[in-house]
Amino acid sequence: MIQTFFAILISIIGISTSIFSFFYERKNLFVILILIFFSFISFLFWYLSILILIAFLFYKKLNLTTFITINMFTAVLFSWFFLNLFTIDSPFYFLIGLLSLLILCSLSIFGIFEKKLKKYLLISNIIQILFVITDLSIVKLFGEFGALSVIQIFNYTFAGLAFFLTVGIFGRGKTYVYELEGSYFASRWNDIFATIGCLSLAGLPAFNMFVSEWLLFTKSFLITPIITILGVFAALLLFIMYYKVVYFLLIGKTRQKHIPKAITIMNGILAIICIVLGFFPHIQLEILSKVII
Repeated sequence: MIQTFFAILISIIGISTSIFSFFYERKNLFVILILIFFSFISFLFWYLSILILIAFLFYKKLNLTTFITINMFTAVLFSWFFLNLFTIDSPFYFLIGLLSLLILCSLSIFGIFEKKLKKYLLISNIIQILFVITDLSIVKLFGEFGALSVIQIFNYTFAGLAFFLTVGIFGRGKTYVYELEGSYFASRWNDIFATIGCLSLAGLPAFNMFVSEWLLFTKSFLITPIITILGVFAALLLFIMYYKVVYFLLIGKTRQKHIPKAITIMNGILAIICIVLGFFPHIQLEILSKVII
């Protein structure tokens, strides 16, 4: 069942990025097919997932569409890799969780001050993967795999896509984060969807990623308040980091940009899912409880 769950996440990413690539970078469709094939092979041989790191050695040379696609596939594949890796018993899971949060906080600070768009998006993706590692560390300390083991990547699939694909629209041909200025006037609906993606990734209440963080903090508090306190501090840093993008999206003026309706509808669906899963957390908890059986 868990393999089917990850296969569905890969399919959602594949369909979303394919629609986006069809309108903006059709050459990227071949990359998506390769990544889907590689993903399904990785589900059979989980240790192969780590090979996707090779793609990031050349991230500066990738166009934004390909870069976004690889980021989202990487998040799911790394989650699958660590989920399998953490089945191995180890006495260091507390240290791993603590170290993950410390690195996460450090990256959040770098993200706050990062000016280049690609580096900012890369930092954002790594932060979410570190959350996955932290979740799995807490799960191992509890001694049983529950919803916490997969909830982060489940929510990130929707919030991450809403964020990456909308920023992908506004960031085409741009190098710096501040160049996103005027996006609201370029496409108001997609700007709203981008804002929802940002606020969800920032972990604000009423959005789906808040449920992930809340579950992590409540579980970790039963083990030690240290991780919870550090996690809350990380959440505050993330709010500042993602609010920076929201700020640039809403200021300045630019020409209205023609965006295909299919792209706007797709981004709208992703944004609505982020809100629905945030307002009704029992829905995602019910889904995930069946996945981990």
